[in-house]
Amino acid sequence: MKLNPRLVAALNWARSLAALYVVVHHVANAGGWSHGAGAALRFGQEAVIVFFLLSGFVIFANEQERAIRPAGYYLRRLRRIYPPLIAAMLISTAVALLNGDFLARFRWEQLFGTVFALQDISFLKPGVIVDPYLGNDPLWSLSYEILFYLIFPPILMAWRWNASVTNHAIGAGCAALLVLFAIAPNHFSLVGAYFMIWWSGAMAAYTYTRGGRSVLALGSNYVWLLVITVLSAIIVYVRGFEGLGFYPFLIFRHFAVALLMLTLLYGPIGRLLSFPALRFSRLGGAIASISYGLYVFHYPLLVQWNIDATPYGFVFAALLLVAVAYATEHLLPRILPAAPRS
Repeated sequence: MKLNPRLVAALNWARSLAALYVVVHHVANAGGWSHGAGAALRFGQEAVIVFFLLSGFVIFANEQERAIRPAGYYLRRLRRIYPPLIAAMLISTAVALLNGDFLARFRWEQLFGTVFALQDISFLKPGVIVDPYLGNDPLWSLSYEILFYLIFPPILMAWRWNASVTNHAIGAGCAALLVLFAIAPNHFSLVGAYFMIWWSGAMAAYTYTRGGRSVLALGSNYVWLLVITVLSAIIVYVRGFEGLGFYPFLIFRHFAVALLMLTLLYGPIGRLLSFPALRFSRLGGAIASISYGLYVFHYPLLVQWNIDATPYGFVFAALLLVAVAYATEHLLPRILPAAPRS
Protein backbone atom coordinates (compact mmCIF):
# COMPACT_ATOMS: atom_id res chain seq x y z
CA MET A 1 0.00 0.00 0.00
CA LYS A 2 1.54 3.31 -1.11
CA LEU A 3 1.33 6.07 1.52
CA ASN A 4 1.74 9.71 0.56
CA PRO A 5 4.74 11.65 2.00
CA ARG A 6 2.59 13.82 4.25
CA LEU A 7 0.99 10.79 5.88
CA VAL A 8 4.36 9.07 6.29
CA ALA A 9 5.73 12.20 7.95
CA ALA A 10 2.74 12.36 10.30
CA LEU A 11 3.09 8.69 11.24
CA ASN A 12 6.82 9.13 11.90
CA TRP A 13 6.24 12.13 14.11
CA ALA A 14 3.46 10.35 16.00
CA ARG A 15 5.79 7.42 16.67
CA SER A 16 8.67 9.73 17.60
CA LEU A 17 6.65 11.86 20.00
CA ALA A 18 5.05 8.82 21.63
CA ALA A 19 8.46 7.23 22.24
CA LEU A 20 9.99 10.45 23.56
CA TYR A 21 7.00 11.01 25.82
CA VAL A 22 7.34 7.53 27.35
CA VAL A 23 11.04 8.21 28.04
CA VAL A 24 10.34 11.58 29.67
CA HIS A 25 7.39 10.08 31.57
CA HIS A 26 9.52 7.41 33.24
CA VAL A 27 12.40 9.78 33.98
CA ALA A 28 9.97 12.31 35.50
CA ASN A 29 8.28 9.64 37.62
CA ALA A 30 11.62 8.37 38.86
CA GLY A 31 12.75 11.91 39.71
CA GLY A 32 9.47 12.84 41.39
CA TRP A 33 8.72 15.55 38.83
CA SER A 34 5.34 14.28 37.64
CA HIS A 35 3.29 16.20 40.20
CA GLY A 36 1.90 19.71 40.09
CA ALA A 37 3.07 21.35 36.88
CA GLY A 38 4.55 18.00 35.82
CA ALA A 39 1.20 16.20 35.94
CA ALA A 40 1.08 16.31 32.13
CA LEU A 41 3.89 13.73 32.16
CA ARG A 42 1.83 11.06 33.92
CA PHE A 43 0.26 9.44 30.85
CA GLY A 44 2.96 7.11 29.58
CA GLN A 45 0.56 4.21 29.12
CA GLU A 46 -1.62 6.34 26.86
CA ALA A 47 1.41 6.87 24.64
CA VAL A 48 1.67 3.09 24.37
CA ILE A 49 -1.95 2.96 23.21
CA VAL A 50 -0.94 5.35 20.44
CA PHE A 51 1.77 2.82 19.54
CA PHE A 52 -0.88 0.10 19.26
CA LEU A 53 -2.95 2.22 16.88
CA LEU A 54 0.11 3.13 14.83
CA SER A 55 1.27 -0.48 14.74
CA GLY A 56 -2.08 -1.66 13.38
CA PHE A 57 -2.06 1.12 10.77
CA VAL A 58 1.51 0.50 9.58
CA ILE A 59 1.41 -3.30 9.65
CA PHE A 60 -1.81 -3.36 7.64
CA ALA A 61 -0.46 -0.78 5.18
CA ASN A 62 2.80 -2.68 4.66
CA GLU A 63 1.67 -6.28 5.01
CA GLN A 64 -1.92 -6.60 3.77
CA GLU A 65 -0.78 -8.20 0.52
CA ARG A 66 2.17 -10.11 1.96
CA ALA A 67 0.84 -11.49 5.26
CA ILE A 68 -1.37 -13.98 3.42
CA ARG A 69 1.94 -15.84 2.95
CA PRO A 70 2.54 -16.23 6.70
CA ALA A 71 6.04 -17.74 6.63
CA GLY A 72 7.70 -14.63 5.22
CA TYR A 73 5.54 -12.33 7.35
CA TYR A 74 6.44 -14.10 10.59
CA LEU A 75 10.15 -14.06 9.72
CA ARG A 76 9.98 -10.30 9.08
CA ARG A 77 8.19 -9.68 12.38
CA LEU A 78 10.58 -11.97 14.26
CA ARG A 79 13.58 -10.16 12.78
CA ARG A 80 12.09 -6.80 13.71
CA ILE A 81 10.85 -7.42 17.24
CA TYR A 82 13.26 -9.87 18.87
CA PRO A 83 16.82 -8.55 18.31
CA PRO A 84 16.08 -5.28 20.17
CA LEU A 85 14.11 -7.20 22.81
CA ILE A 86 17.02 -9.57 23.50
CA ALA A 87 19.40 -6.59 23.51
CA ALA A 88 17.15 -4.86 26.06
CA MET A 89 17.24 -7.94 28.29
CA LEU A 90 21.04 -8.03 28.04
CA ILE A 91 21.23 -4.34 28.95
CA SER A 92 18.93 -4.92 31.93
CA THR A 93 21.23 -7.75 33.02
CA ALA A 94 24.33 -5.57 32.66
CA VAL A 95 22.74 -2.71 34.62
CA ALA A 96 21.66 -5.06 37.43
CA LEU A 97 25.17 -6.50 37.60
CA LEU A 98 26.71 -3.00 37.72
CA ASN A 99 24.22 -2.00 40.40
CA GLY A 100 25.14 -5.10 42.39
CA ASP A 101 21.58 -6.38 42.80
CA PHE A 102 21.30 -8.90 39.96
CA LEU A 103 21.08 -12.01 42.16
CA ALA A 104 18.49 -10.40 44.41
CA ARG A 105 16.26 -9.40 41.49
CA PHE A 106 16.74 -12.17 38.96
CA ARG A 107 13.78 -14.49 38.39
CA TRP A 108 13.81 -17.37 35.90
CA GLU A 109 10.08 -16.98 35.29
CA GLN A 110 10.62 -13.35 34.24
CA LEU A 111 13.38 -14.38 31.85
CA PHE A 112 11.35 -17.06 30.07
CA GLY A 113 8.07 -15.16 30.41
CA THR A 114 9.50 -12.14 28.63
CA VAL A 115 11.11 -14.23 25.89
CA PHE A 116 7.81 -16.00 25.25
CA ALA A 117 5.73 -12.78 25.41
CA LEU A 118 3.79 -13.48 28.60
CA GLN A 119 4.77 -10.37 30.58
CA ASP A 120 2.66 -7.57 32.00
CA ILE A 121 2.70 -5.40 35.12
CA SER A 122 1.06 -7.17 38.06
CA PHE A 123 1.16 -4.03 40.20
CA LEU A 124 -1.41 -2.37 37.93
CA LYS A 125 -3.84 -5.12 37.00
CA PRO A 126 -4.92 -8.65 37.97
CA GLY A 127 -4.42 -11.85 35.98
CA VAL A 128 -0.76 -11.20 35.12
CA ILE A 129 1.36 -14.29 34.46
CA VAL A 130 4.76 -12.72 34.99
CA ASP A 131 6.30 -9.26 35.30
CA PRO A 132 8.84 -8.00 32.72
CA TYR A 133 12.43 -9.19 33.04
CA LEU A 134 14.35 -7.40 35.81
CA GLY A 135 11.65 -4.78 36.13
CA ASN A 136 12.04 -3.25 32.65
CA ASP A 137 8.38 -2.26 32.80
CA PRO A 138 8.00 -0.81 29.26
CA LEU A 139 8.43 -4.34 27.92
CA TRP A 140 4.86 -5.08 29.07
CA SER A 141 3.45 -3.88 25.76
CA LEU A 142 5.53 -6.30 23.67
CA SER A 143 3.51 -9.28 24.88
CA TYR A 144 0.47 -7.55 23.37
CA GLU A 145 2.21 -6.57 20.14
CA ILE A 146 3.63 -10.04 19.55
CA LEU A 147 0.22 -11.69 19.96
CA PHE A 148 -1.32 -9.10 17.61
CA TYR A 149 1.36 -9.97 15.04
CA LEU A 150 0.72 -13.69 15.47
CA ILE A 151 -3.02 -13.55 14.85
CA PHE A 152 -2.93 -10.99 12.04
CA PRO A 153 -2.44 -13.40 9.07
CA PRO A 154 -5.44 -15.67 9.82
CA ILE A 155 -7.63 -12.67 10.66
CA LEU A 156 -6.50 -10.94 7.46
CA MET A 157 -7.47 -14.02 5.44
CA ALA A 158 -10.91 -14.07 7.08
CA TRP A 159 -11.29 -10.32 6.48
CA ARG A 160 -10.42 -10.70 2.79
CA TRP A 161 -13.10 -13.39 2.52
CA ASN A 162 -15.80 -11.27 4.21
CA ALA A 163 -14.75 -7.93 5.70
CA SER A 164 -18.09 -7.05 7.31
CA VAL A 165 -18.55 -10.36 9.09
CA THR A 166 -14.93 -10.37 10.26
CA ASN A 167 -15.10 -6.82 11.60
CA HIS A 168 -18.24 -7.64 13.61
CA ALA A 169 -16.73 -10.91 14.82
CA ILE A 170 -13.61 -9.10 16.02
CA GLY A 171 -15.65 -6.43 17.79
CA ALA A 172 -17.96 -8.92 19.48
CA GLY A 173 -15.07 -11.22 20.34
CA CYS A 174 -12.99 -8.43 21.90
CA ALA A 175 -16.00 -7.22 23.89
CA ALA A 176 -16.65 -10.75 25.15
CA LEU A 177 -13.01 -11.16 26.15
CA LEU A 178 -13.11 -7.91 28.13
CA VAL A 179 -16.18 -9.16 30.02
CA LEU A 180 -14.46 -12.50 30.58
CA PHE A 181 -11.43 -10.71 31.99
CA ALA A 182 -13.67 -8.81 34.41
CA ILE A 183 -15.18 -12.11 35.59
CA ALA A 184 -11.98 -14.19 35.63
CA PRO A 185 -8.88 -12.03 35.12
CA ASN A 186 -6.30 -13.65 32.87
CA HIS A 187 -3.58 -12.36 30.58
CA PHE A 188 -4.86 -13.73 27.28
CA SER A 189 -8.39 -12.38 27.67
CA LEU A 190 -7.05 -8.89 28.28
CA VAL A 191 -4.60 -9.01 25.38
CA GLY A 192 -7.38 -10.33 23.14
CA ALA A 193 -9.68 -7.48 24.18
CA TYR A 194 -6.95 -4.96 23.31
CA PHE A 195 -6.74 -6.34 19.80
CA MET A 196 -9.72 -4.05 19.08
CA ILE A 197 -7.38 -1.07 19.45
CA TRP A 198 -4.78 -2.55 17.10
CA TRP A 199 -7.42 -3.60 14.55
CA SER A 200 -8.95 -0.10 14.66
CA GLY A 201 -5.57 1.22 13.55
CA ALA A 202 -5.45 -1.40 10.80
CA MET A 203 -8.92 -0.49 9.53
CA ALA A 204 -7.99 3.20 9.67
CA ALA A 205 -5.23 2.39 7.18
CA TYR A 206 -7.66 0.51 4.96
CA THR A 207 -10.32 3.23 4.94
CA TYR A 208 -7.71 5.96 4.44
CA THR A 209 -6.50 4.38 1.22
CA ARG A 210 -10.14 4.15 0.10
CA GLY A 211 -10.61 7.89 0.54
CA GLY A 212 -12.03 7.87 4.07
CA ARG A 213 -11.08 11.01 5.98
CA SER A 214 -13.29 10.85 9.09
CA VAL A 215 -14.07 8.32 11.79
CA LEU A 216 -17.46 7.77 10.18
CA ALA A 217 -15.60 5.94 7.42
CA LEU A 218 -14.46 3.37 10.01
CA GLY A 219 -18.05 2.19 10.34
CA SER A 220 -18.53 -0.86 12.55
CA ASN A 221 -14.94 -0.81 13.81
CA TYR A 222 -15.42 2.61 15.38
CA VAL A 223 -18.78 1.56 16.81
CA TRP A 224 -17.27 -1.56 18.39
CA LEU A 225 -14.41 0.45 19.88
CA LEU A 226 -17.03 2.77 21.36
CA VAL A 227 -19.00 -0.21 22.71
CA ILE A 228 -15.90 -1.67 24.36
CA THR A 229 -15.03 1.72 25.86
CA VAL A 230 -18.51 1.91 27.38
CA LEU A 231 -18.14 -1.68 28.65
CA SER A 232 -14.86 -0.76 30.33
CA ALA A 233 -16.63 2.17 32.04
CA ILE A 234 -19.38 -0.17 33.25
CA ILE A 235 -16.71 -2.49 34.67
CA VAL A 236 -15.28 0.46 36.62
CA TYR A 237 -18.75 1.16 38.01
CA VAL A 238 -19.34 -2.47 38.98
CA ARG A 239 -15.87 -3.26 40.34
CA GLY A 240 -15.23 0.10 41.97
CA PHE A 241 -12.60 2.78 41.51
CA GLU A 242 -9.12 1.73 42.70
CA GLY A 243 -7.16 4.71 41.42
CA LEU A 244 -6.45 6.51 38.16
CA GLY A 245 -3.53 4.26 37.24
CA PHE A 246 -4.92 0.91 38.38
CA TYR A 247 -7.43 -1.65 37.15
CA PRO A 248 -10.28 -1.26 36.39
CA PHE A 249 -10.01 2.47 35.59
CA LEU A 250 -6.69 1.94 33.78
CA ILE A 251 -8.44 -0.24 31.20
CA PHE A 252 -11.10 2.41 30.65
CA ARG A 253 -8.35 5.02 30.18
CA HIS A 254 -6.73 2.92 27.48
CA PHE A 255 -9.86 2.34 25.40
CA ALA A 256 -11.08 5.91 25.89
CA VAL A 257 -7.76 7.31 24.68
CA ALA A 258 -7.78 5.02 21.64
CA LEU A 259 -11.28 6.27 20.83
CA LEU A 260 -10.26 9.89 21.39
CA MET A 261 -7.12 9.60 19.26
CA LEU A 262 -9.05 8.14 16.35
CA THR A 263 -11.74 10.80 16.68
CA LEU A 264 -9.30 13.70 16.78
CA LEU A 265 -6.54 12.57 14.44
CA TYR A 266 -8.54 10.72 11.81
CA GLY A 267 -10.07 13.92 10.50
CA PRO A 268 -9.41 17.68 10.12
CA ILE A 269 -7.14 17.95 13.16
CA GLY A 270 -4.95 15.13 11.91
CA ARG A 271 -4.70 16.70 8.47
CA LEU A 272 -3.81 20.06 10.02
CA LEU A 273 -1.03 18.51 12.11
CA SER A 274 0.38 16.69 9.09
CA PHE A 275 1.59 19.94 7.49
CA PRO A 276 4.25 20.79 10.13
CA ALA A 277 5.09 17.08 10.27
CA LEU A 278 5.96 17.15 6.56
CA ARG A 279 8.02 20.32 6.97
CA PHE A 280 10.21 18.65 9.59
CA SER A 281 9.93 15.17 8.13
CA ARG A 282 13.67 14.41 8.19
CA LEU A 283 13.92 15.00 11.94
CA GLY A 284 10.75 13.02 12.58
CA GLY A 285 12.00 10.18 10.43
CA ALA A 286 15.36 10.12 12.20
CA ILE A 287 13.79 9.86 15.65
CA ALA A 288 11.21 7.34 14.46
CA SER A 289 13.98 5.14 13.06
CA ILE A 290 15.33 4.56 16.59
CA SER A 291 12.04 4.88 18.50
CA TYR A 292 11.74 1.16 19.24
CA GLY A 293 15.27 1.12 20.65
CA LEU A 294 14.56 4.21 22.76
CA TYR A 295 11.45 2.52 24.10
CA VAL A 296 12.97 -0.82 25.14
CA PHE A 297 16.36 0.49 26.37
CA HIS A 298 15.55 3.70 28.21
CA TYR A 299 14.20 2.24 31.46
CA PRO A 300 17.27 0.29 32.57
CA LEU A 301 19.66 2.98 31.31
CA LEU A 302 17.91 6.16 32.47
CA VAL A 303 15.84 4.97 35.44
CA GLN A 304 17.34 1.83 36.99
CA TRP A 305 21.07 2.44 36.59
CA ASN A 306 22.71 3.84 39.72
CA ILE A 307 24.89 6.11 37.59
CA ASP A 308 21.77 8.21 36.86
CA ALA A 309 21.98 9.72 40.35
CA THR A 310 24.54 12.29 39.14
CA PRO A 311 24.01 14.80 36.30
CA TYR A 312 27.13 13.67 34.45
CA GLY A 313 26.15 10.05 34.88
CA PHE A 314 22.67 10.72 33.53
CA VAL A 315 24.06 12.54 30.48
CA PHE A 316 26.38 9.62 29.83
CA ALA A 317 23.50 7.15 30.12
CA ALA A 318 21.37 9.28 27.76
CA LEU A 319 24.13 9.38 25.15
CA LEU A 320 24.63 5.64 25.54
CA LEU A 321 20.86 5.15 25.06
CA VAL A 322 20.91 6.96 21.71
CA ALA A 323 24.05 5.11 20.59
CA VAL A 324 22.70 1.68 21.51
CA ALA A 325 19.31 2.44 19.94
CA TYR A 326 21.03 3.52 16.71
CA ALA A 327 23.31 0.48 16.66
CA THR A 328 20.42 -1.91 17.26
CA GLU A 329 18.04 -0.33 14.78
CA HIS A 330 20.49 0.57 11.99
CA LEU A 331 23.67 -1.50 12.30
CA LEU A 332 22.43 -4.82 13.70
CA PRO A 333 19.96 -5.44 10.83
CA ARG A 334 22.87 -5.33 8.38
CA ILE A 335 24.44 -8.44 9.89
CA LEU A 336 21.22 -10.36 10.56
CA PRO A 337 19.96 -12.84 7.95
CA ALA A 338 17.65 -11.05 5.54
CA ALA A 339 13.94 -11.79 5.80
CA PRO A 340 11.94 -12.40 2.61
CA ARG A 341 10.17 -9.31 1.28
CA SER A 342 7.18 -11.15 -0.10
